[in-house]
Amino acid sequence: MKEKMLNDVFVLGNVALLGQITAFYASHGTGKTLLTLKMLIDSITAGTIKGEDVYYLNCDDNLQGLITKLELAEKHGFKMLADNYLDFKSSMMSEILQNVIASDSAHGTIIILDTLKKFTDLMNKRDSSEFMKILRSFVSHGGTAIVLAHVNKHRQDNGKLSYAGTTDIADDSDCYYIIDVVDDGKESGTKTVKFENGKNRGDVVDSVSYSFMASSEVDYLTKLNSVTVIGEEELAQQKLYKDRMAGLA
Repeated sequence: MKEKMLNDVFVLGNVALLGQITAFYASHGTGKTLLTLKMLIDSITAGTIKGEDVYYLNCDDNLQGLITKLELAEKHGFKMLADNYLDFKSSMMSEILQNVIASDSAHGTIIILDTLKKFTDLMNKRDSSEFMKILRSFVSHGGTAIVLAHVNKHRQDNGKLSYAGTTDIADDSDCYYIIDVVDDGKESGTKTVKFENGKNRGDVVDSVSYSFMASSEVDYLTKLNSVTVIGEEELAQQKLYKDRMAGLA
């Protein structure tokens, strides 16, 4: 067990640690896949993790998006799997993970599930709980899991977003973030989003914000390369400007 224990190494930015289950919740179009890929590529480029240890399960994309992301995977040395290619199906994931655990080959392996609903029924407590038990066993044997999921369409009374589905995913994860849009970029041309931590077991940040080019005319690679970390002061100024513009409308 000591040999399989992993040091506190950040897999993605300063929001996901090696040897843990981390969940990112966001609404469609927020940029969670873009930001996950950017942080992953940065970690591989910096030598923090090895691309050969990473399996990106891209099961929520169209053909054009899959081709673009596959080219990124090939360039940076990580593996990408997609539904119905090379005999892989997302429904096989539980069995695959159990085989990895049984063969004692989970150690050092990083999986990214995009999106989680393709691998388990998030509205079914028994199904989601069983899948998380398998992920927990995978991680306890030295693996790392990043899962991407969605938020509820309607906000809470306090204006905050909440994760969709049963509580099992959040309860059984080591860490989770809810990603919300600060500036949709319709006027500024730059989208800004904020990660807010809901649970942590480790030295991850409470919150962090990113901005990237928002125009639909910009290609995916340009958007990816435009991703920038935003400081709290700049974020506050953006929010103040947005509130002022909303008041004038």
